[in-house]
Amino acid sequence: MAVKEICVWKALILVLFIFAVGGQRSGPSFMVTFPAVIESGSNAKLCASLLKPNESLAMTVFLLDDQNRTTQLVQQRSSTEFHRCFTFQAPQVDGESVQKLKVVVQGSNFKMTEERKVMFRRYLPLTFIQTDKPIYNPGQTGEL
Repeated sequence: MAVKEICVWKALILVLFIFAVGGQRSGPSFMVTFPAVIESGSNAKLCASLLKPNESLAMTVFLLDDQNRTTQLVQQRSSTEFHRCFTFQAPQVDGESVQKLKVVVQGSNFKMTEERKVMFRRYLPLTFIQTDKPIYNPGQTGEL
């Protein structure tokens, strides 16, 4: 009984391997990484990678706000693989704003578009003071 189960598992693993190897695409692929929450008005960073380009491709990254206004953050054209990080000015918002980051990779024979959400949040300054004891009586001095 156990030998039969092992043979079934081996066959299943072999089938999955064949699908994984045979199902791989040989065309271009890309990856863009960025934080999920970005401080409003800050210098933010995103990194982009282009893998296996089979022609000259243009990678463009846009920011779409809630009124569907578009701001171009990055444009990079390449016919070779690359990995590069870019800095952009985050939009100034009051409170929180969820927007979309749209990536378009396009060539003469290839086009791929992907959208992801990003939150821009305004942070208020905060000061934390730690002393040597929790409560002081009038006239006592403390150490910071």
